[in-house]
Amino acid sequence: MKPNKPNAQEKRSPLETLRTLWVPMAVGAVLLVMLAIVANLVWKDYSTALMESQTRQMELVVQSLADSIEFSLEEYLDRLDSAVAKVEANPDYKPTLAPSDTLSDLWLEDNDGNIVYSCYGITALSDVLITRSEGVSYWQYHRGDTHYLVLKKAAGEQSVCLVVDSTTLYKQLVSDIRVGTNGYVMIKNANDMVVMHPESAQWGIRVVDGRQKLYAYKDLDLTSLSELLKAQRTQDSGIRDYYSYWWTDPKLPRVHKISAFRHLDVGSSFWIVSAVVDYDDLYQPVRDSFLKMALMFSAVAVVLVLFTGMIFRLQWKNQRSVTKINDLQEVNEALEELQKSRESLAHDQRLQLMGTLTGGIAHEFNNFLTPITGYADLIMADADPESEIYDNAREISEAAEKARDVVKQISSMSRKNVETVYDAVPVESLIEHTCKLVETNCPKQVRLRQELELHGENVLGNSTQLQQVLLNICINGIHAIGVGEGSLTLRAKAVPREELAARIPEEKISDDWQSYVRVSVTDTGCGMDKDTLARIFEPFFTTKKQGEGTGLGLALAEQIISTHRGHILAESTLGQGTTFYIYLPVLERQRALEQVQWGVDHKLRILAADDNKKVLNLLEKDFGRFGLEVLTCSRRGEVRTLLETQPFDALAIDESLTGGSGVEFCMSIQGKYPALTRIVMTSSPTREIVDARRHGVIDGYTLKPVSAATLLEEIRACRRSEKQK
Repeated sequence: MKPNKPNAQEKRSPLETLRTLWVPMAVGAVLLVMLAIVANLVWKDYSTALMESQTRQMELVVQSLADSIEFSLEEYLDRLDSAVAKVEANPDYKPTLAPSDTLSDLWLEDNDGNIVYSCYGITALSDVLITRSEGVSYWQYHRGDTHYLVLKKAAGEQSVCLVVDSTTLYKQLVSDIRVGTNGYVMIKNANDMVVMHPESAQWGIRVVDGRQKLYAYKDLDLTSLSELLKAQRTQDSGIRDYYSYWWTDPKLPRVHKISAFRHLDVGSSFWIVSAVVDYDDLYQPVRDSFLKMALMFSAVAVVLVLFTGMIFRLQWKNQRSVTKINDLQEVNEALEELQKSRESLAHDQRLQLMGTLTGGIAHEFNNFLTPITGYADLIMADADPESEIYDNAREISEAAEKARDVVKQISSMSRKNVETVYDAVPVESLIEHTCKLVETNCPKQVRLRQELELHGENVLGNSTQLQQVLLNICINGIHAIGVGEGSLTLRAKAVPREELAARIPEEKISDDWQSYVRVSVTDTGCGMDKDTLARIFEPFFTTKKQGEGTGLGLALAEQIISTHRGHILAESTLGQGTTFYIYLPVLERQRALEQVQWGVDHKLRILAADDNKKVLNLLEKDFGRFGLEVLTCSRRGEVRTLLETQPFDALAIDESLTGGSGVEFCMSIQGKYPALTRIVMTSSPTREIVDARRHGVIDGYTLKPVSAATLLEEIRACRRSEKQK
């Protein structure tokens, strides 16, 4: 017995199931990232605050130490000034000094610098002059590892020298100061000479030059230290980090240091009190805090990972339990979609079949109507206008004209979208129909007016869409008038191209049309300001209350007028009203079928091509009445052969001729027969035909049913237009 086949969902691996958990996993990842960002921000703020706190403590230490040294120096100067005053008063006076921890001796020197008197007989060697300021000079002496600061001031022909044990003074000042683990305090003069330092060998040397001589056996990089010294000379106080060496360590390790410094005024000069600490000593508490935060963050992250893993495990189990239900639902949905697809396909096929049938029916009916209309015209041409035969022929012609309108409606059904069917639209009729629709929505207090100056002008377009535009603008005008009295006026007039060009000079107006129909709608409503007027054609922009308008009406109107190769403009004055101007290019005037004076050259040769023999027979008889020669054919190959073998003045070809369209055939012979006038016979003037005429592919077109009269009028109009060029 064969084992049951396992369900496809039951065979999924954990990795496949993991894909279904992307939401909780994504949430967990986002939480981890957010936690990391927060921890990073907290860490930065905390570390910055901690470093600032420690450096601030260093600044306070330096300030306190500078104040102490300044106080001690002032005390020493007072003692020195007292002794100088006594010596100046009595040159033979031998001053005395009460010894202390830091005051070691009092000397008298002659002008040659020899000690002529000493209170306690302390002798030392002179190192360097540290500072000279306001009659007092500060010297550094030493005896072994003990250093002395000697303050000298002239007293007549002698100099009084106060000897200060600077080694003891330095220890007293800094013994209780702790600067990090290895930090220290040092004092320099204004010329970077070391006055006090924990390393005895560095007393009295220049910070850079002296150390390079002192440690000549080691290649020292003191660039960063030199930059620090420059900053300390130019700034009264501050904190700087730099790279230098631990001078108290015989190995001279290079380290990253931080120095807090402050100027100490010594007369007119200054000393620099500097506290130096290893950067790692300050940063160690920060690192410890970071480690604690990292451990805390890791613990939270582990909890989140465990939580996500638990959700994954639960979801995986739940997924397996509902697998069969999901599979059945998927199969059911697939069957439903398949059924819908079949129904939709069958519906589309039926629509396509109907479109094909209606298109063919319309074409055939036009071919039937052509001889009916033509022969009726022939009978009326030969009969007495007062006779019954003439009346009967006229009834036939009028009935054929009504049938032609019905065929147009059937023809429009063959298109995929009725709204895209273009035809010759009489402007006057369009406005009259629009006014009838507006009247049903027009309140009593609003007067509706028409001012038309038209002479049968037509535009190529879709009457439904154009009526929609006018109706939308009229309804907007009624809303703008509101509850008060007002008027809504529709005007129409044929204007030259130059008027439109003057209204929109920033745009290039096409040269394809020389005249336009200007349709204007004027209301006496509330009007608009400039900002509102500039935005009325923007999609979803509306001045109406919420729920009363979508803001798409005028945007759609502009789109429709643009597809009709026209322009829509607006003018408005706040409180006075608004006028919308619509410019549409004029289609060539519809030819009336009344009797005309045919002064046509009897030598004019015409070639007519149509796949309906009855249409061709009618054209032969109809043209024969005017004494004109016409040859007919029903296939493209015959047309091409006749054009190559015989001269013709005009070609009238059916748009739907067997083997291809008439426009395509005219395009294939373009430029080959420059004297040939090319006319297309069509059931409706499509955009392709109008564009072909505008670009010179054909010279003109005429609507079916056709007759010799309509063809001759179109031929004469085309040839007349060609001569004017």
